[in-house]
Amino acid sequence: MENSLRERYKVQKSNTEKSYDYHLSLKSNKEYEERVDKAFLAIVNLFACTYPNVKIEQPQGREKTRRSMRTKIENLEIERLCKLFAIEGITKEEQEELVTLIEKRIKGNAQQIEEISNGKIEDLETIHKLMEEEEIDDNIKTALIRIIKTRIEREEVPNKQELLEEIEETYGQTAAQKAKQAKRNILHWECIEMCKQDQESLEKLHNSFEYLRIKDLRGFEIIIDSVPDEIETENEMLKQLIEKRKQVSEKEKAKYNDLCCIVVANEFAQRLMANKEFLESLNIQVLPEGYKHKKKENGYIADHIKFCYKDHPEYTFELQLRSIYRENLTKANGVAAHDKRSGKRRIFPSVENKGIFMEQSQEMIPKYTTIRRKESNNRQYSIIHKCQMAENMLEYYIGYVPIDSQIYQKAMQYIKEEQAVNQK
Repeated sequence: MENSLRERYKVQKSNTEKSYDYHLSLKSNKEYEERVDKAFLAIVNLFACTYPNVKIEQPQGREKTRRSMRTKIENLEIERLCKLFAIEGITKEEQEELVTLIEKRIKGNAQQIEEISNGKIEDLETIHKLMEEEEIDDNIKTALIRIIKTRIEREEVPNKQELLEEIEETYGQTAAQKAKQAKRNILHWECIEMCKQDQESLEKLHNSFEYLRIKDLRGFEIIIDSVPDEIETENEMLKQLIEKRKQVSEKEKAKYNDLCCIVVANEFAQRLMANKEFLESLNIQVLPEGYKHKKKENGYIADHIKFCYKDHPEYTFELQLRSIYRENLTKANGVAAHDKRSGKRRIFPSVENKGIFMEQSQEMIPKYTTIRRKESNNRQYSIIHKCQMAENMLEYYIGYVPIDSQIYQKAMQYIKEEQAVNQK
């Protein structure tokens, strides 16, 4: 009797909740953390050995926060359900979950979302209004347009063809081509068409556990500061850039140095992925489709590589390589506006009381790792430093919150008090 009641009223976790719990357990896995630290050291040392005269910033690693994890998983589930909806349809329960996830992301728009998801379709006025709201990120905009487009295609809608053409003209490839801006193609509809033709992609969409995996739970970056004229290289593009840099004005040298850094970053990425012996020594491999040379319209350029361990495929990590100039584009006051992306906004924890502050800090502030040499003249990196909470705070909020502000000083007071308690 008791067992049957428990079974009857057992709360079933959603796909996002299951994935979140799984990734929380991974975050606390010490073996995983230590292996990534080892790879971090090895890869940075390989770079330093390959380019001994190239100056880089202090290498830094970072672990995703709980808040970032949750947002990432929800984004993936929204994407998965939208694709399934467009390709073959989803159940009523899945549709309710999709609407709930979208409403959670853009609070205050529940009525409009309900209208797009289940209301009578007569025009695109509601979708146009939502697309104009800057606080709604591109992931959600894409999801909303896919929902309304799929419904128009499948249901008996007046002026069906006109509405579909309006969507394409305003948000699809046609809009991007007219504006000569790829980002205007909010639909990215070619992804749906490819999934329809690819059995493997279709199977993955049905495997929520695999689709909701976060492959950059842990990661680190190599930020290239400058490339010297005397660098030894067989790279013809790099040679030409260095020669041009020698001939231009001081003002233009920074531009050519940035281009040199980008070439070195890309060259190292290719060398690393091709170095089978080195990868074998760490027992790692590049994930399928794990490499991207990112080049965005806002000027951001970087090489991203995702790896996993052969004996533990769930132990994944990401390496990012870019120039110092492109790194600065990701800062709060940079062109990239990093904090406008979903889940990336850097909200300062409440300092109303210590308990709330500590709880929110654990949720929102990443844990950083840095590596350094024992001596400044030594090329070999050998020291791994796990940043303390005060260091994490400074790194994460620099440029967002003035360190001499009352709110920041209050936060530091709480951190010092907590450290004193832990040291007793």
